[in-house]
Parts: sequence; C-alpha cells; structure tokens
Amino acid sequence: MFKALAKWSMDKPLNAIIAIAGSLLVPFLFWLGAALMALSILRHGAKEAANVVLWGSLPAFAWLAMGDSTPLITALGASTLAIILRSSIDLRLTLLSASGMGVLIYFALPLLMPEVLAEVQKQSEVMLAEALKDNLELWHSIQPKVGPLMIGALAAVQTMVMVLCLLLARWWQAAFYNPGGYSEEFHSLRLPVGYAVSVVLLLVFGSNLPPLISGILPILIIPLVVAGASFVHKLVEMKNLGGQWLVAFYISVFLFGPYLFTLLIFVSLIDSLIDIRGRLKDTVD
Repeated sequence: MFKALAKWSMDKPLNAIIAIAGSLLVPFLFWLGAALMALSILRHGAKEAANVVLWGSLPAFAWLAMGDSTPLITALGASTLAIILRSSIDLRLTLLSASGMGVLIYFALPLLMPEVLAEVQKQSEVMLAEALKDNLELWHSIQPKVGPLMIGALAAVQTMVMVLCLLLARWWQAAFYNPGGYSEEFHSLRLPVGYAVSVVLLLVFGSNLPPLISGILPILIIPLVVAGASFVHKLVEMKNLGGQWLVAFYISVFLFGPYLFTLLIFVSLIDSLIDIRGRLKDTVD
C-alpha cells in the first residue's frame, strides 16, 4: 500500500504534496511523509522539489505549534539527507552526515521540549534511585549522566528514523526507476576505519567520559549499526539464504536489541578494518 502511494506521489507534484501532507497530518505516519519527501528530492532534486517540500511540510509545522517537534525534525532531517545523498552519490558520507545532524538534534531538544525532558529525567532519576538504593556509590556516579543519556537516546531514535526514511525512499527510487540499484549500493556500505575505531574506543572508555560526551554516544553508533545490517544483507545474498533469514534477523533485533546492536557494531568495525565482505566474495567465487 505504501509503495503504491509512493508511486502515485511521483506522477505529479500535486500528488506528492497531497501524499506528504496527508501522511504528516496523521499521528504515527509522519515517517511516511518524511520518506515521501526524501523520495521527491532524490528523484527531482532539491530545487525542483522545493515547492513539494514547502507545502507538504505544513502539517509538521502545525504539530510543532502544538508542542510536538518530531514530525518536523524527521521530515527536514530526511530531506537534508536526501539532498546530501543525491549530490554526493555516497551513502557512507550520508550516514556520517546523519550522525552529525543527530548531534545537532541532541543540543536542540532541550530548547524544543524543555518541560517534557525535565519531567522524563525526573521520573528516570526516581526509578534509578529506587533500583540502586542499596548501591549509593554507583547511583551517585551515574546520576550526572542520566539527563544527557536520556536526551542522547531520544536524539538517536529520531536520527535512526530519519536514516530509515531515507533508506526507504532510496529503495522506492531504485524499485521504480533502477531495479537492483539499491541492493548494490546498500550491500557495499562500509564505514571509514577512522570513524569506526574512534566510536568503538569512545564506547570502551565511555564510563570515564564527561556526561555531555556520553550522551552523544548513542547517536554516533547509528552508522555502525546500519553498516552492520548492510553486512547481514550482503551475507544473505552471497549465501543465497533467502528472505526468511532477513525476517528472522530483524525479529531478533526487535527481541534482543542491545545484544544484536553490540554484535552489529563489532561486525561493522571488523568489516571496516579487514573487508570481510571482500574476503567472503573471493571465497564464494
């Protein structure tokens, strides 16, 4: 259904505006509007899609006026990533740009939703204090990081949604106009060694980092997680395992998130260092 809507939105600008505005207007469908907006930019370019983005995003501004900044952040973020991807034709650079945008969101959220964040932080601290009442030393050591980590986790979620909206738009674009192009692009995604190693080192020494930097870590790992998922997709393709393996993989991510994320980060790091995909390909050939 969503793919048919995306195809219909590409017929003419008015269709795109209607599809984007309608999606952004409906609660919990803002991601669809953001993906459709990114698709318009990927297909037509930022200049040609400017009117579509402007008029289609009006409901997101309405949500902002009512106190919910998420639809606008997601729509504008996915659109910015689409502009970067279209101009650079480099998914790796786009992902790294997404982490930079996530850091900006991290610093912007306290300004956009101060009351909500203050209340969530208060409740989080109450629950943690109760859970660690028998270990006050540990509680006092982590208390300064509760707020930054909470904001960082929220910014990371919004950044990941932006990235997923972009990838969905790119998949639609390839399906409509260049069958097979998305798989080739996504399956070859490997991060620069410097970025992968730096982020993993920050994770290893995260307990000694200042609270502000600790809060940014959830955002920085997003490119590693996406690159790790790319490796899994490539492995399934190389071994001809079938789509059911990918379904099982994503169900596992949903059920065992933290553990699978750690594994994906590790795989992404090793792949950046020694190009596991290239070695496997040589073995298969």
